[in-house]
Amino acid sequence: MKLKKFSLIYFVSISFALFNPLLAQVDLTKSDPGRAGAAIILEQPANDPRIQNRQHELVSSIAASADGKQLFLVWYTGGKGEGPGNYVTMAVSLDNGKTWKNDQLVIYPKEPTSRFFDPVLWRDKYDQVWLFYAVSMDNKHWDLKEGVNAIPVSWNGSKVVYEQPKLISYGVMMNKPVYIPQKDAVLFPVSVWQLGKDHSSETGYIPDGTFVHSFDFKKKNAKINTLSPLGSVPALPDSMRTFDEHQVVQTSGDGNLLCLVRTKKGVYYSKSSDYGKNWSVLEPFTATGPTTSSRFYIGKLQSGNLILILNNSTTRNNMTAFISKDGGKTWPHKLLLDSRDKVSYPDVDQTRDGVIHVTYDRDRSGAKDILYCRFKESDIVSGNTGGIFLSRVSNNP
Repeated sequence: MKLKKFSLIYFVSISFALFNPLLAQVDLTKSDPGRAGAAIILEQPANDPRIQNRQHELVSSIAASADGKQLFLVWYTGGKGEGPGNYVTMAVSLDNGKTWKNDQLVIYPKEPTSRFFDPVLWRDKYDQVWLFYAVSMDNKHWDLKEGVNAIPVSWNGSKVVYEQPKLISYGVMMNKPVYIPQKDAVLFPVSVWQLGKDHSSETGYIPDGTFVHSFDFKKKNAKINTLSPLGSVPALPDSMRTFDEHQVVQTSGDGNLLCLVRTKKGVYYSKSSDYGKNWSVLEPFTATGPTTSSRFYIGKLQSGNLILILNNSTTRNNMTAFISKDGGKTWPHKLLLDSRDKVSYPDVDQTRDGVIHVTYDRDRSGAKDILYCRFKESDIVSGNTGGIFLSRVSNNP
């Protein structure tokens, strides 16, 4: 009797793993080669007509090389709007953000029915810079599975050097992963959107939610490939969920983590005390004042203090940087970066000289600004707006 019960449980567990792509630990590049290989990679395509018509520019991300000599910045554009035809483009700066070489690498869809969007740049523990981007297929804005593709990139003195994309997970990753030194592992904030409708009966559906996946650097193959499921942030009511753009930060030298999540009512937060396996019920994040329904950035600086950049408003204006010196309990220090309307989606990296590098977009289909700014932590603490350097990266008219 016990043997039969065990066999049934074993069968159900294995079946659930096999039929739930989020939980199945398989090489998705091999099992779903169409999604992994949906891109054409264009190197420095300066006069390529495929990349000339840009009706919108949005969702930028930034990372620096280990020595800080190169800044990599990506965003997506192309197509009539947020849908098929979107592609990812990379700019590189060799002079600390003063000037930019645009379109140094373009991730372009082989088929007009595919979409590449929401790129993220991140530097790992080995100082390798990674480009992650989302893939949607079948002529859809969002095809129920999506997919996070990963490409290691570097600069060889004249161009971007890269490897072929690997599909490391289904879902979308809107924000940088976080390295946890105590576990020698990386946590990836991957979500599968629901967007106000029950899709469970539709072809291609996989369970939606706000997930935390992991990659263990202790494995013999330390190059990031297939992610493993770790935890899930408790879901909000469907009426409050939107694009689950979440990010995780370690708040102390142990298993305590803080996760912020975008909702229709602004930013909410959840906590974990076991390195991301279990999470508390989401609550409104009010520690910095008003928030809006938009992507933010939260991370840890070299000083050990936390940095948070978001719209300090109920609308997409007042892009503001905050510092917390107590693990995210209070955020008394702030610096207004941009007070204008239609500023959104900040991303951050810090170089070893202590400089904080930030990118965000403004007026996506009007001015089509992809912006870069830099400053120091001391500027945030003192509220020194004079310490901000700002430049425009996008070179559209």
